Amino acid sequence: MPSKIRVSQLQIRAFTMLESLLVLGIVSLLALGLSSSVQSTFAAVEEQIFFMEFEELYRETQKRSLASQQKMNLILEETSIGNGYQKLAIPKGIQLQSNQSITFDKAGGNSSLASVRFQTRKEVVRYQLYLGNGKIKRIQEAKN
Repeated sequence: MPSKIRVSQLQIRAFTMLESLLVLGIVSLLALGLSSSVQSTFAAVEEQIFFMEFEELYRETQKRSLASQQKMNLILEETSIGNGYQKLAIPKGIQLQSNQSITFDKAGGNSSLASVRFQTRKEVVRYQLYLGNGKIKRIQEAKN
């Protein structure tokens, strides 16, 4: 005896246009919120990397001056910092407060400048340069 299989119709319920637009709006707002936090995190990381690279360029220029037994200049300009061999671009979120030049003598000591200041969105980063011995100290100050 053949068995009868009962096929029941399933009702497929679809989202209405209003529900779809509501979900799309919520997802869009979440995506915008996450992208702005990612951008601010990226900017903060970019600032930290720049300052580490600046410190390394300072030390590298100092070492080159000592190794070559010649005076060398580290030129700080609005958009870049360079020593004639290497150039470091200043990111858009960081401003050098004034164009300057640091001169290293034959012994690698800084003989020209006492301080370098950078302005970021949140703070002022000041580098105290010790004349004579060439040491450098990073000081972070709250933005006025």
